[in-house]
Amino acid sequence: MNRERPSIMVNQIDTDKLADLLYWKNVEAGSDSRPQGEAMAIVNTAEGLATVCREGVGWFQNEEGKYLVSGWVGYSDIVYRITENELLSCLSNEQVDLADFINRFGGRLETNFDIWYYEVKDVSQDISAFDFA
Repeated sequence: MNRERPSIMVNQIDTDKLADLLYWKNVEAGSDSRPQGEAMAIVNTAEGLATVCREGVGWFQNEEGKYLVSGWVGYSDIVYRITENELLSCLSNEQVDLADFINRFGGRLETNFDIWYYEVKDVSQDISAFDFA
C-alpha cells in the first residue's frame, strides 16, 4: 500500500533546540542527563496548535496549557509537557511536508496521516500566523 498522499507544509521542531530545553528541564529537576529531542511537527489547526510525532500520533495542549514533546536518553523514551512559549522557542526555520514527515507502513499510519491532514488542510501553517507572545 503506497498511495499518493496530498502535500501540505507544516512547521517542525528543531531537535537541537528541543534537546537543549529538555536538558535544562532535567537540570532544574536535579538530573544531569542530556536527552535527545525527538523529531516532531508543530501543526496549526482550527482547535489550536498540536504536536505530531513521526508515527502520526498527535497531541493538543492539556488542561494546564502544556504541549507534549518527547525525546530519549539511551534507550529510554522520555515525555515532557512544555508551555506554548517553550514550544515556539523550539521551532525550526524550515518546514516539512506532512506527507513525508509521517512514516509510511500500513493502514494505521495512513489513517494517522489522514487525521492530521484534515485537521490542518484549511488552516494557515505560515509561521507568521503563530502568536509569539
